Amino acid sequence: KLINCLIHFYKRFNPCLSRKMVEDLKEMVTRLEQQELDCQTGSGTVPVSVYCELLACYLAMDPPDLPQAKYLMQRIPATVKQGEEGAELTKLWAVGRGMWTRDNPAVFAALAGPWSSGVEQIMARLGQGFRDSQKRLVGEAYSTIKLGDMALYLGMGETEAGALAERAGL
Repeated sequence: KLINCLIHFYKRFNPCLSRKMVEDLKEMVTRLEQQELDCQTGSGTVPVSVYCELLACYLAMDPPDLPQAKYLMQRIPATVKQGEEGAELTKLWAVGRGMWTRDNPAVFAALAGPWSSGVEQIMARLGQGFRDSQKRLVGEAYSTIKLGDMALYLGMGETEAGALAERAGL
């Protein structure tokens, strides 16, 4: 089944993140980066929650700050990543790795959660922002697309994608 995706398709959706959200994320990144430095110079140990929140913020930026996310993962000690507390870091990086390799199904699968209270809201923003950006990209790139392909790009089932296209008037 084919769905016509008009060039104006993406205009029917809100921007990925509002300016206020972007500014909030930037402030949070600045605070968390300083916290990471303070912990390293003070006790020498950075709490895993700081790493998790910082990684989530890098991924949730619009556009995502994938290089910084990758550098963060490289500087986190292996013992932290491999420890019991590092499970959420591994899951967060699965989202980042999927974004880095443009593997949308992997991104949507990794976004499923559950997340700790520290990153839950950030990941919800990320999930909605990523889906919205994919809607915009599909609308810009395709004049016609198979329903299955659209569903794959948007991380949803064909029924849901069909309903989305109908609501958009396509």
